Amino acid sequence: MAGVLVVGGDKVGAIETMLQEKGFRHVYHVSGRKKSEVKAMIPADTELIVVFINFVNHNLSKNIKKLAKQRQVPIVFCRRSCEALSLSMYEPAIS
Repeated sequence: MAGVLVVGGDKVGAIETMLQEKGFRHVYHVSGRKKSEVKAMIPADTELIVVFINFVNHNLSKNIKKLAKQRQVPIVFCRRSCEALSLSMYEPAIS
């Protein structure tokens, strides 16, 4: 697997480690705190997008969802925790 884009949250330390253990070589992170990040782009080698619903605004979520659909990249919406992410990864919201 190539890369995963994590959207939301300030730090993704333990989650990044878990994703790398699952086989993702690159973990890209967009915190969603800055106004300019609403127009975030999806890196070319992204195979999965994870959106932490507690940490993003509606505009960022809407933009990421639109881009994921255009590029046919699966997207997972979940709370920010390793447990929630590991359960959600088996059922992407958009594939």
